[in-house]
Amino acid sequence: MLAAALSDGAPVSLSVQVRGELASEEVEVLRLSALRGLFSAVIDEPVTFVNAPALAAERGVSAEITKASESPNHRSVVDVRAVGADGSAVNVSGTLYGPQLTQKVVQINGRHFDMRAEGINLIVHYVDQPGALGKIGTLLGAAGVNIHAAQLSEDVEGPRATILLRLDQAVPDDVRSAMVAAVGANKIEVVDLS
Repeated sequence: MLAAALSDGAPVSLSVQVRGELASEEVEVLRLSALRGLFSAVIDEPVTFVNAPALAAERGVSAEITKASESPNHRSVVDVRAVGADGSAVNVSGTLYGPQLTQKVVQINGRHFDMRAEGINLIVHYVDQPGALGKIGTLLGAAGVNIHAAQLSEDVEGPRATILLRLDQAVPDDVRSAMVAAVGANKIEVVDLS
């Protein structure tokens, strides 16, 4: 699950909000899916829809689901908020798009995107300055990493931006370290949504 993967520690609570047309349906499976995604990322034993609630209870993780009929930008959206023990929160939103019901990431921590939710993804939070995107692309290209898709979202309250890249392979640690130095990245995350 993307929200769990982006958290700085094990989340202690999950909130799932279903907005739009989907809110008129039975959506408990989405809460179970969020729990399953959370625990699949952090424990070695098999996690199912059946044992996910018990795993949450054992670990003191709360999980709630709410519905809202309004969705301003999409027919239906699922918002997931993961909160860590230190109070830090990660917010991720996704939707299904088009006749093939393509899964898309549409928001990460208030930044808007429109990217298929699949494959290996690199998320770079960096100082927005001329040449920064070129440096990221050059570092990836020199390492033989191909960019399949990219979405950029700027921070409206400062000189920072976030780029979401879908790649053909994982990014080596030394390339991530070079990105930190090259573009002033304060956070780089690799998430496999395969």
